[in-house]
Amino acid sequence: MTVPTYEQRPSHDYPAPRVPAHRTRRTGRRVLAASVASVAFVAVVAAAGAGGYLGGRDIAQASVPAASAAVPATSAGAVNAPAILAKIEPSIVTVRTRLVGVNALMEPVAEQGTGTGFVIGADGLIATNNHVVEGAQTITVTLRSGRTLTAKVLRSDPAADLAVLRVDATNLPVATLGDSSTLRVGDPVIAIGNALALPGGPTVTEGIVSALDRTVQTDAGARLKHVIQTDAAINPGNSGGPLVDASGRIVGINTAAAGDAQNIGFSIAINGARTTIDDLLR
Repeated sequence: MTVPTYEQRPSHDYPAPRVPAHRTRRTGRRVLAASVASVAFVAVVAAAGAGGYLGGRDIAQASVPAASAAVPATSAGAVNAPAILAKIEPSIVTVRTRLVGVNALMEPVAEQGTGTGFVIGADGLIATNNHVVEGAQTITVTLRSGRTLTAKVLRSDPAADLAVLRVDATNLPVATLGDSSTLRVGDPVIAIGNALALPGGPTVTEGIVSALDRTVQTDAGARLKHVIQTDAAINPGNSGGPLVDASGRIVGINTAAAGDAQNIGFSIAINGARTTIDDLLR
């Protein structure tokens, strides 16, 4: 299989690095990296009070039970990636989209896209990036069990690059959300997602928190603020997937990577995403 590359040219208009977002689109056999359409400010603050879906009663009922065992560390405090994956993977989904685009001759062509998401509500609520589903005419979600469901966009915020999908299902395994405000540079993290839409399940990459509170410029000219930088590999198709800490809790939503560098990826901090999703669902 030929894996195409994508080029990112530097810009002198903005001080922040320019990065492509990561929805994998296929037209025929080509795999293209799509761009964030309108990404702006995401506030990194904890969800306060009990009024929001993620901040209050609903998430407490739907989440993994508090009695579940913590992820054990391996020798010398190294990350136990298999144990983390076993805890978080049941809540991760594949998001596939279909839409009609245009080619270089402005002729209509069918396009397919692949991204990632994770369950935030046992009653069928799924979080992902807005650019994964933006403009899609049909959306399907495949659960880890292999079950495929039709999804619709319940709410979205292009400025925050976040979307909430709904599928007709109940008793879904809900991801455990962490607290991104406790992250420190050097903390180990794992990124999980459908990189390049490769068959056989999600791709898992390991790294550290490389920096916090970054501001980056996307290749569509939008700005992302207060994001987590990581050296865990993030590739087209990873968009909307989780960045997970050593305890198996989601601390970020993988969104973009620097196209002119190596091992520089960016994730929306989960505290800011939690607040935005709360606002959307409220």
